[in-house]
Amino acid sequence: MTEHKTVLKGLEGVYVTESGVSLIDTENGALYYAGYDLRELVEHSSFEEVMFLLIHKRLPLRQEFSEFRELIRRSMELEPIHIEAIHRYARIVDVLTLLVILISLKGTGRQGGDPRDVNSAVDIVAKMGSFLSTIVRIKEGGDYVPPRSDFSYAENLLNMMNGGNYEDEHVEILDDLLIIHADHGISASTFAALVAASTLSDMYSSVAAAILALKGPLHGGASEASYEQALNIGDPAKVPAWLEATLSQKKKVMGFGHRVYKIYDPRAVVLKEIIAKYLDRMDGKVRLVYEITKALEDYGQKYLAPRGIFPNLDLWTPILYRMIGLPSDTFTALFAVSRSAGWTAHILEYWRDNRLIRPLHLYVGEYPRKYIPMELRGDS
Repeated sequence: MTEHKTVLKGLEGVYVTESGVSLIDTENGALYYAGYDLRELVEHSSFEEVMFLLIHKRLPLRQEFSEFRELIRRSMELEPIHIEAIHRYARIVDVLTLLVILISLKGTGRQGGDPRDVNSAVDIVAKMGSFLSTIVRIKEGGDYVPPRSDFSYAENLLNMMNGGNYEDEHVEILDDLLIIHADHGISASTFAALVAASTLSDMYSSVAAAILALKGPLHGGASEASYEQALNIGDPAKVPAWLEATLSQKKKVMGFGHRVYKIYDPRAVVLKEIIAKYLDRMDGKVRLVYEITKALEDYGQKYLAPRGIFPNLDLWTPILYRMIGLPSDTFTALFAVSRSAGWTAHILEYWRDNRLIRPLHLYVGEYPRKYIPMELRGDS
């Protein structure tokens, strides 16, 4: 008798590791980083402090946080090889692919496995931010702007990207966005990072694997797809007809639904509160996207909520991305910059008790099959 084997597509409901990095509370609609509520961290903390928290599972003391921030600033400096690569490739490859190239250059000749390698984790998050800002700057015809020691991580990103052309409120918005995206359990990209890291590949290459997993529109690419969706709808008044037609054709509505949440994404709730603070500061195009998004949410309550499909953070992030001047083809890249904090924290944690990730597959083809020489197979 053949033993029955169960295949769990997408590993849904399967626990692959233990972690103290983050907790997704699906029953109460909350997200915790090392036990701290995301809402409280967005209100009181900074991305640098959240980086420390994810890595060390505790909040820093004053002196060690000062030293940690200094390490971040030093690590944000780019090497000539990276600046040259950005000049060479910025206009001919997509931003995420270029991030993979750049972070892979840092991993050349390395091997991993050391759970104490905090410096590499910090270097990756720092470099990712500088890479993205410099890519945007050079694509728009500017020159590399070095990081400043007196700026926060978020302000350095904006300054390196725009050469000082940004508002104070943009720094606050970006810092909040970085915190909100910093981790979310074992997502597809985090799992990709852990698979690579479990082979004792270096942390830089493991993060490169995570970035590649993030490219898909069902994961990190969803925010860019959500923005294009709003632009294609074009008018809040067209939302009801568009939504009915989309659902009748069984097409996906970007910005709705989540593999984990069957309630309103708590990150989306926080994003809506941030957006509400800046409604009067939006320019015409961003305001239009907001009105379309608001209409999508309202009609989604009628058509999608009864099916257990609710808004996720990708419905709202494009509004804030555009408010701070981020080009639409870099939305997912900023997600990668932020999530690199979570990726590296998970990698360090996994290396404390590393085991090669090697699942099984259930073979469903024919066997055994007898080989037939080419001359005996016929011509058609």
